[in-house]
Amino acid sequence: MTDPFLDSIAAALAGQAAAALGSAGSAALAKVRELVRGKSEADPRTEAALEAAEDRPADHPKVSALAERLEQLEHDDPEFGARLREAGEPVHQQLRATGNRTVNQFNGNAHNVVQGETFDRIEFNG
Repeated sequence: MTDPFLDSIAAALAGQAAAALGSAGSAALAKVRELVRGKSEADPRTEAALEAAEDRPADHPKVSALAERLEQLEHDDPEFGARLREAGEPVHQQLRATGNRTVNQFNGNAHNVVQGETFDRIEFNG
């Protein structure tokens, strides 16, 4: 079983999941695509995995194979993996939030942070 992050990236690279992305996710996907295409120029297995997954639904075995290939690339080249994760984080977050799901994410410094989906009769003091 591959990392859910890599599953999201593979689904977006395959194409059909990309329709669910907003503008930030689409811009991030362009960076991810450029990064993976650059890697695939020197690696025919990665190129073949990209081509085989093209225009497939996220749950297709060819998309899973692409996620597995990305996982192998990440293992073999940690620098590539770090760049992939940095560039792909907006893609992953947006795909996780599709449908009727809520994803809360906080980045930065704060004394108190409250995140949630529904609050009823709650009071904050001080």
